[in-house]
Amino acid sequence: MKNKTCNNCNSINGERATYCRKCGVSLEDAVITQVGVRKRPEDVPNRTADKAPVQRPGRRPTSTPAVAPAAPKSRALPQASGEQITLPKRPSKPAVIYWPFVLSIVSALSMLALIVAFVLLSGGIDEPTAGTSPVSTSAVTSASSSAAAEGSETSSADATDLSEILIGDIADQTYTGDYVTIPFSLTHNDHVLEEGVDYVITYEDNVAPGTATVYFEGIGDDFTGSFDTSFNIVTGDEVVDNPDNYLVVIFSMRLSWTMLGRSPSTEELIDQVHRLIDHDVTGAELVNEISFSDESVNRNLTNEEFVSAFYQGVLARPADEEGLAYNVTLLEDGMSREDWASAIVNAEDGEFASICNSVGVIPY
Repeated sequence: MKNKTCNNCNSINGERATYCRKCGVSLEDAVITQVGVRKRPEDVPNRTADKAPVQRPGRRPTSTPAVAPAAPKSRALPQASGEQITLPKRPSKPAVIYWPFVLSIVSALSMLALIVAFVLLSGGIDEPTAGTSPVSTSAVTSASSSAAAEGSETSSADATDLSEILIGDIADQTYTGDYVTIPFSLTHNDHVLEEGVDYVITYEDNVAPGTATVYFEGIGDDFTGSFDTSFNIVTGDEVVDNPDNYLVVIFSMRLSWTMLGRSPSTEELIDQVHRLIDHDVTGAELVNEISFSDESVNRNLTNEEFVSAFYQGVLARPADEEGLAYNVTLLEDGMSREDWASAIVNAEDGEFASICNSVGVIPY
């Protein structure tokens, strides 16, 4: 095995080294020595020759020639004319990540975040009072979770189905022209239920003479489920209260709702329904009678309000945006409301006539 000795710093480098590992100088002219070969005696330097003689007591000092001190070796780098020496970069070691330690830090931070979230949501942790031992947060959390789960299971199991409560027949209710409601009183095991707390009520078709429906739905933790019942709204007149004439009743009431802004009185409703069924008045005639009555005129509706109300009452639908703008323009340009209403009722598409025929009313 051979080594290269640097001419600049006398450091020993490997056989394959190109630059000195200590000073970085090129090893092109370095001295190459053989390692492991026994040297001959004449090649071994006499190290005792350089030592000063030892002065023994009682003897004359031996004169020794003065030896000049050796000049220190220069460690300056050789300068190459016009050439810049570039030292090789030592390879950097890759960073080693200790993953178990990183994972433990992440786990600890996650647990800390959960504890902070619990404290914020629960409004803080109460300090233990004197004479009591503090309970760990985890124990409190698990105990409260178990209690909540048991409570929900118990409440759902003990809740009463509202359909088990029986309601007898409801007497007929008199027509008033307004929404008809009934003050119900529900009881269960001698406990009076409170509306809005134990149950809610919704009504359907509870204005016009006919059949109204009531829906009951349990709320809260004590009552669940739902059921419905019905009752009749009557005027006392056999013709109006007859279910077969229900559509005629709605036809008359819709005209009053839209053009007068109110429901017809009992007397008005009975009179209008009788005349329509007996063919004493046509649908178009009743439209003009109500739409241009003193009560309707005194409402002072704008052209847009009048057109919208007429569409809803006569054609049973809202006016589309383009149709509304077009008809309002006709009225603003000088067309009278009577002529405009007649044109709508007698339109060639027959929309009004179709509505009258569907409810059993003569259109013209």
